[in-house]
This record gives sequence, structure tokens and C-alpha cells, in this order.
Amino acid sequence: ACINYSLYYLIISGRSKDALKDEELRTYLLIIFIAWLAMGFNLLRSGNGDDSFLETMRHSAFQAISISSTGFSSADFSKWPVFSQFVLLLLMIVGASAGSTGGGLKVLRIRVAFELAKREVLRIIQPKKVIAMRVNDEVLNEDQVFIVLGMISSWLVLAMSSMLFISFMEPSWSLDDVLSVVVSSLGNTGPALGQFGPTATWSSMNELTIFWTSILMWFGRLELLTVLVLLHPRTWTDLN
Repeated sequence: ACINYSLYYLIISGRSKDALKDEELRTYLLIIFIAWLAMGFNLLRSGNGDDSFLETMRHSAFQAISISSTGFSSADFSKWPVFSQFVLLLLMIVGASAGSTGGGLKVLRIRVAFELAKREVLRIIQPKKVIAMRVNDEVLNEDQVFIVLGMISSWLVLAMSSMLFISFMEPSWSLDDVLSVVVSSLGNTGPALGQFGPTATWSSMNELTIFWTSILMWFGRLELLTVLVLLHPRTWTDLN
């Protein structure tokens, strides 16, 4: 569920090498690998109950992959050390690949934003140098970059405004409750952190909170740009 569906077609048609050349896929696998090692060693260092080395590494690998796709859990990660929970929260925000059924900001957009930041730093160092931004050997034009930045900015604005609204509606919640519920809803993850971890339900929420998190799930599933275009009056005017 985390991988671009077009890559599955390449694999099925016997072009696995072409699929592995995809920069977004390689970036996603690198993120998962680093998150797996970071959480695994953090759990081992903190003494994760009675789990053996292999069990601990298995749980960290499963959660690293699952948190950006299906949201299944093999352990109650709401009881994990803060560092491991923070890594899971970052994975929720990053999400899956573009063209997949996963949510989040999408790995491709994160990569484009990273390439843009790198280009601007190089421009400061070498102002006269012309630097082209590339993804999968394709040069990105400024319009494509602005669309990506617009999507990321819209996601962040919606997330922050939702956190303010939910924290007002649920005064007894902790900061990690509010943050993780919003991120989980936008990413269509399922479980959150704190009192809304993998072994809990969301039934204790205020009715307005449940309604708004449902709206966030809708935004996250359809993509923000799609919903904004759908809600814009010009869209319906043009149809008439």
C-alpha cells in the first residue's frame, strides 16, 4: 500500500530493475530502514519488556512499514519510549509514495522539498551557478515545484488549524494526543499515540471532534488539491 502502483506493473511485467531505479521508492526504503534501526536500538537500549533481540527488531520493522500504510500493529507502541514514538509520528507525516493508497505528505513531495532546499543553499554559495532540479532524471520546472510547495503548505496549515480546534474542543487532551490524532487522520493511518494508541478506540471523543477528524480523513484520502478544486465555486460554474 506504500508503493506507487505503477511500479507493481513494472515488476509484474518483468521489469523489476526499472522499478528499483525509481528514486521515490529508494528514498522510501531508506527512510524505513533508518526508522527501523533507530526504533529497534532505542527499544533495546530502553529494555523493551521481555522481548528478545529478534522480537524487538521484528516489531520495529513491522511498525515502521505499517504506520505509513495499513496502520496495523504488532505491539502497543503507545508504551514505547518517546524517541520511538516520535519516529513513528514522523513516518505518519511523511506517509507513503505518490500513486499509492497511503496517506501523508508523500515521499516524492518531501524529496522535491529537500532538493529545493539543497538548491537554494548551493545558490547562496555559488550565486551564478545554474542548478537544475531533477527527479528520476527528469528536470522539474518552477511550476511543478510551486505545486508541490503549495500542497505541503496547505497540508501544514490544515494540520495546525485542526490542532488548535481540537485542543479547544478537548481541553483534557495532552499535546501528543492532539498532534497524533490530527496527523493520523490526515494520513489515514488509523491508530494515534497517547490515549488513542493501537489498543484504544476513538469513542471517547467529542462529537464535533469525531466529525472534524472524519473531514480530515476525507481530505487526506482524496488529496488536498483535489478537494480544494472540488469545493471551488468556479469548478461548478464551468460545469454549467
